[in-house]
Amino acid sequence: MKMFTGSLMRKLIFLFLAVVVIPIAALSWLSAQSAQEALMQTCKEGLQRVNEIKKDQIWNYLDTLKLNCELLAESRDVRLTYQALQQYHDAGGVLSDGSFDVKSGVYQNLYDKIGPFFKNYLQVYNFRELYLICRNHGHVMYSVTRGSDLGTNLAKGPYRDSGLARLWKKVAETGEFTLLDFSDYVPIDHPAAFMGTPILGEDGTVKAVLALLLDGSQIDRILNVGKKIGASDENYLVGSGMLMRSNSHFNPQGLLKQKVDTLAVREALADKVGVETITDYRGVKVLSSYSHMELNEKFGLDFEWGIISEVDSAEAFAPMVALQNNILGLGVLLLLVALAAVFFAARAIVLPLKLLMFKVRKMADGDLTIKVPSTDRNDEIGDLVNTFNRMVEMLHTQTSQVIEGAATIGATIAELSATTSELAASAVQGSSSVSEIAATVEEIRQTSHLSHEKAQEVAALAEQVMLRAENGRQETSMAIVGMDEIKVDMAAIATGIIHLSEQNQSIGEIVETVNSFADQSNMLSVNASIEAAKAGEQGKGFAVVAQEVKALADQSKDATVQIRRLLTEIQKATSNAVMATERGGKAVDKGVGQAEKTGGEIDTMAGLSRESVDASSQIVASSQQQLVGMDQVAQAMEGIKSASQQNVEGARQIESAIASLDELGNKLQQLSVGLKV
Repeated sequence: MKMFTGSLMRKLIFLFLAVVVIPIAALSWLSAQSAQEALMQTCKEGLQRVNEIKKDQIWNYLDTLKLNCELLAESRDVRLTYQALQQYHDAGGVLSDGSFDVKSGVYQNLYDKIGPFFKNYLQVYNFRELYLICRNHGHVMYSVTRGSDLGTNLAKGPYRDSGLARLWKKVAETGEFTLLDFSDYVPIDHPAAFMGTPILGEDGTVKAVLALLLDGSQIDRILNVGKKIGASDENYLVGSGMLMRSNSHFNPQGLLKQKVDTLAVREALADKVGVETITDYRGVKVLSSYSHMELNEKFGLDFEWGIISEVDSAEAFAPMVALQNNILGLGVLLLLVALAAVFFAARAIVLPLKLLMFKVRKMADGDLTIKVPSTDRNDEIGDLVNTFNRMVEMLHTQTSQVIEGAATIGATIAELSATTSELAASAVQGSSSVSEIAATVEEIRQTSHLSHEKAQEVAALAEQVMLRAENGRQETSMAIVGMDEIKVDMAAIATGIIHLSEQNQSIGEIVETVNSFADQSNMLSVNASIEAAKAGEQGKGFAVVAQEVKALADQSKDATVQIRRLLTEIQKATSNAVMATERGGKAVDKGVGQAEKTGGEIDTMAGLSRESVDASSQIVASSQQQLVGMDQVAQAMEGIKSASQQNVEGARQIESAIASLDELGNKLQQLSVGLKV
């Protein structure tokens, strides 16, 4: 903590170092980490690509071998060779111990005849050995190199447990191409792998087995020839028992001799793929890429190989270590450069500040004649120095003016004191006058309040009169409307009575017609009686009918007389009703006229009432405005009164302030004595 509470120079150095060192350290660390990850990833990807390439090459090699083996088994030369050997076999070419006789002259002639073709085949396709084996007995009927296994019986002979015997049995049973894993083979004193395919007869049955021996040298060339990642890299195959299925340049005799029990091998044989940093079979830390050959998926085989590609970690990560060292060296160099830059930068900042601090101390002692030498620096330090010089000049000028002002203040204060005394006396007198005016205004304001209340009462009464007149006008209008309705109803009644009179006349005409019918009926009844009398006894019934018709005619005539009398009375009543209706209509017309005159008078009275209300409202509004004006006057007088009191108080404060100014002027004069300008 003392480092950060000391001088500015020390603070700046430590601050700049912290600002520079931390980013440099962080940048160096991030760069190293990024480079390490990138190189590690690049190395892993390169090693994994090598592993995949070798895997593809071995696939292609085995696939080519399979194709060549199958094509050879189907060739005409192989078929003819097998037929010749089979004829020799059937002709007594088998010995008493069950082996095939390969020492007779006949066989020698046969071998010399077929030998060149197969020798040439081995040279072209890089096989170690080629065998033709009898299907039924397992006789090795032919081999190119005529090794110790030629002529043996693979079913009962000394090599019945060898890889060649297993191959013969499997091909003979399945009739398909087969490849067997590497195993020790005594006749060549070297581990070998065998592949074989059936030789089919014309009927499609297996007649013999064509077998090829692989010693692994071609696989070694595939694994160890090509582009290398480094001097320590190697590629090898591992099978069951974790034994090598190829030779390594670190262990040329590793095939089935070197056991490799590492994490990479265990993962590969578990059908996994990956890249790991492990300790290999030599006890060296290596970067190992592992995969499995997928022989079952590719060729239908019942065994599996793991393919391993490795390079020593020291060699693989050498560029990464070199890069880390370079980054570290660059970081140290940058740190030294930053330290020098920080020192000179802090010195360039602190030295001008020290000089400025010395000048400020002198100015604090009262010396305003100081001046810092001008600088041509364009940074903040140069601006600070130039600004300080301008500040000193400004203080010098202002201090001179203060000294002159202090002398002037003393002369002015006496004049202000006398003027203030007179102002205080005038303010007291004005305050008394304002108090009297305020009392008078208050009395006028009370009177205005009373007048306003009376005007409001008059306006209320005028409003009631106007409302009553308006109600009367409305009632008159309703009466006129009612009269008009009565007039309409009377006209309708008169029309109905006239129509009734017309109907009575029609009824009279009908009655006359009925009366005429009655007279005619009476005449008919008389004539009928006469005719009935003439008829004698036969007309008696008709006479009765005539008598009844006459009675009905008389009754009808009597009824018409009564109806005519009633119609006469109805016509008289109708005439009276029409006259009464006319008189009622005239009375209604007269009533409507009088109601309209009354309504006009009421309208006139309502208009006058409305004008009275308007005038009363104007009076109320005027009195309200007068009342508001008097309130404002009263408030203004109150404000004037308060202002007068404040003036009195202000005058007293001015007297006190002038006394303070006098004291301040004396102090300024005393202070200016100690300043050097």
